[in-house]
Amino acid sequence: MKIIHISTDDFNGAGLCAYRICKAQRELGLDSQLIVRRRKHTDDFVHSYGNYTYFTHSILHKARKLLHIKDDRNICRKLTKLYNAVYTLPTSPIDLSRHPLVQQADIIHIHWVGEFLDYRTFFDALREKPMIFTMHDENLLYGITNLEQQRLSQHPLEQKYYQLKLEKIRLLQQMGVVFLSKMGFRQYGEHEMIAHARKTLIYNMVDYRLFQPKNKAEARARLDIAPETKIFAFCACNINEPRKGLNELSLVLGRISPEYRILAIGKNRSRSSWDNVIEIGRMDNPEQLSWLLSAADYFCLPSFKENFAQTPIEAMACGLPVVAFPCSGMEELITPFNGIRCSDFTPEALEEGIRTALATSYDAKVIRQDVIERFSPEKIGKDYLRFYQEVTGS
Repeated sequence: MKIIHISTDDFNGAGLCAYRICKAQRELGLDSQLIVRRRKHTDDFVHSYGNYTYFTHSILHKARKLLHIKDDRNICRKLTKLYNAVYTLPTSPIDLSRHPLVQQADIIHIHWVGEFLDYRTFFDALREKPMIFTMHDENLLYGITNLEQQRLSQHPLEQKYYQLKLEKIRLLQQMGVVFLSKMGFRQYGEHEMIAHARKTLIYNMVDYRLFQPKNKAEARARLDIAPETKIFAFCACNINEPRKGLNELSLVLGRISPEYRILAIGKNRSRSSWDNVIEIGRMDNPEQLSWLLSAADYFCLPSFKENFAQTPIEAMACGLPVVAFPCSGMEELITPFNGIRCSDFTPEALEEGIRTALATSYDAKVIRQDVIERFSPEKIGKDYLRFYQEVTGS
């Protein structure tokens, strides 16, 4: 079985997930490859494609903008800035249907493909191929929107590209959709865009060989943190993104104790500051992340919107209990012996959750072993293989 994964990149959230799935499948002996437009990994199974074509067309779009010529891509970019959201077109100058690995594939597995995969050419040419979509967000279900809460339902671009997507996706004869959480499955499983598809639930994975507990005393010494200080780890691509909840976490911990500190991993794009936050900056290296997480006592996810967040299972692989808002994925991730799922998305519920965690005794070894059993690359890789076989009937 030849599998080709398609993702706009091999880094950030969805891109890293695509990379991890592909790598896990190769470790199971499968012929799995990954095509991206923007590449960071140097593995021989990761292939960059179309970046020059995309670049030349970007120049054309910029020229149109300067000349005030109507251009859907430029309008999309303007909406992104206007609403502080992400909007992408399901069109691209890159014709992935012609790539030899795509043409030879038995399974095409599509991840986040904004402005990389061209719906107009791809599905017309490959409608008979089995295609699997992993729902890293809601982009598959809407025209230009990535998150339902940011959908501009009456905007002409959203309506135009929704109809384009619906028309092209309905061409597919063998389609499978993977949800990352029970909540996502409940919310979107009956959506008309994927009504004819087979559907399943498969979680994100964590490579427990890369994320491992480190000596806490040494981890704190590296950061010049006193041994007695209570530390709550927090992680986001942009720590100042409102939906990630750092403001709420800072407020709540300040109420509980002025001595508590937040170890914030990620960029601070607005240069905000908090008295009880230790900023680390962006960190992608698993070894360094393991040291940072091991310096903490708890991991907090006060996020208002997630699909199935990666960082909590990485923290659990390092033995940390998790306190999280009840966003998607947390009902299956959090158990009585590995953390607290808050009752609501409020500072009061977060405070209650943190106080409960502080009063609870957790076993780091038990937390780590549970993550290995439920979210290891071996298990998740096999789950995907079973779903491929279900979709293809093989």
